[in-house]
Amino acid sequence: MVCILLVALVLRLAMPAMLGWFVDSAIEGRSLSLLTWIAVAYVTVALVAEGLQLIVTYAAVDLSWRAGNRLREQLAHHALRLEMGWHGQHSPGKLIERIDGDVEALVTFFANVLVHVLGNVVLMVGMLTVAFLIDPWAGLLLMLTSAVGAAVLVKLRSAAVPAREAEREANAILYGDLEERLGGLEDLRANGAGRYAVHRLHHNSARSWRRARRASLLGDGSYVLAAITFAVGSVATLALGFWLHSAGVITVGAVIALFRYSEMLRQPLERIAEQLKEFQKAIAGARRASQMLTTEPALPDGPLGDEHLAGRALAIDLDRATFRYPGASEPALVDVDLHVAPGTHVGVIGRTGSGKTTLGRLVLRLWDTTDGTVRVGGIDVRELQTRALRSRVAVVTQDVELFRASLRDNLTLFGSRPETDDRLVELLHDVGLGRWFAGLPRGLDSELGGGRGLSAGQAQLLAFARAFLTDPGIVVLDEASSRLDPTTEAALAESTRRLLDGRTALIVAHRLATLDTVDEIVVVDDGRIVEHGSRLDLALDPTSRYSRLAQLAADGALDEEGLGA
Repeated sequence: MVCILLVALVLRLAMPAMLGWFVDSAIEGRSLSLLTWIAVAYVTVALVAEGLQLIVTYAAVDLSWRAGNRLREQLAHHALRLEMGWHGQHSPGKLIERIDGDVEALVTFFANVLVHVLGNVVLMVGMLTVAFLIDPWAGLLLMLTSAVGAAVLVKLRSAAVPAREAEREANAILYGDLEERLGGLEDLRANGAGRYAVHRLHHNSARSWRRARRASLLGDGSYVLAAITFAVGSVATLALGFWLHSAGVITVGAVIALFRYSEMLRQPLERIAEQLKEFQKAIAGARRASQMLTTEPALPDGPLGDEHLAGRALAIDLDRATFRYPGASEPALVDVDLHVAPGTHVGVIGRTGSGKTTLGRLVLRLWDTTDGTVRVGGIDVRELQTRALRSRVAVVTQDVELFRASLRDNLTLFGSRPETDDRLVELLHDVGLGRWFAGLPRGLDSELGGGRGLSAGQAQLLAFARAFLTDPGIVVLDEASSRLDPTTEAALAESTRRLLDGRTALIVAHRLATLDTVDEIVVVDDGRIVEHGSRLDLALDPTSRYSRLAQLAADGALDEEGLGA
């Protein structure tokens, strides 16, 4: 690209000189054939230069977009490696602005940097050199004009970059807040908070507009001042050329060539000034992308792969595990000791906020313990690669995320869990979605539309099918049946027992009926395990907490929320 660009620039530099040669030849009364030849050569050079410029522009844009897409992938991959605490501080809207908006600013700038910045700098140097060859005084005047114009651009750039950063930050806040409001649209309408949401939109939009206005004034001001500088320089160059011609130093053709060079000198710096806004956005985007990429994960990968997690079922061990959420005044878990043998199904119950959900999160290593150890298959989870751990530990929660994609992509997570179509269909039948699947117009290629057209129960069953696709050694069901109606839940029970057969299961529930088939019961209260034993033994012991809760449930004195949803 650089070589092609240099050839194009040399041809553009030759055009004013050819124009001057044509004028001088006409004044001297040269033959019509010579003038015709010069005119044809001039047109040919112009067409070739424009064609080469088009090739360079296409190649630069193509290269920039391919590099930008690679950077988007790196940013998205890095964001997925960061811990839950980091994501809690960055809304989806902010992440979209980081991964897409900032990269787009970089792509837009670098798509033009070779053609409009580097190319114009080389062109400017070439024109100054030719001007010095025509007349040193003219070259000196053009150099002075360029220096003043460049000084204006550099001076204002330092003030404009922080303004661009503030503008992009305001946009990130606007988009993030808007995404959250749209996500909770039903709750906002139901609770009459629509006016507040609109007020927030006006407030954030006004802040974004004010910062954009300030950034535009600083950025566009440099363009205006530069344009004035070069307009004055062009007038001065024409006046100098007229004086030199009157003194017999240069010809009329040379005056025309100098004036054309002065105008051409103005064009590169004007284009650089036009790119200054994109340059400011690119610097701001590069800084923000760099900050994200240099954020080290709080949960670094361990050295061990999934080959160390052999066996169909894996054991779970927590040794004096203590965990406190960032910013929380009290720990969620305190000195928890728990051993779950391979193939054992354990039901976890407790009130809201007791810490039962945190147990599953630690096993999946969404967080690391503040103190103590969590082991899976006898290996400290901090020693395992995150990918290896999560390929053997599946989780199904009451919150289901379905994508605007085909049923196949929703099950395989866009091919990250490759499986044959026959196996996918078999899983759908196993979880009780056979009749629903048979009614789809395009089978596995049917578009789900982000969950539209599916009931909450059907979405939950799809999540079950997706979880068991990887043949996990441990399954964490975190209140996974809470969205199912009793009929659907009963239909799923037998399928779940069959799918859990031979696997270790940690089942967090608030309905005791869902735990009728588990082997053991764990009762959690205030972050501590206050009871752990065989479900049958605890049910027969009238002094156990589980027995008392089961009796209350049988008497109807314990509602579905009694254990904490």
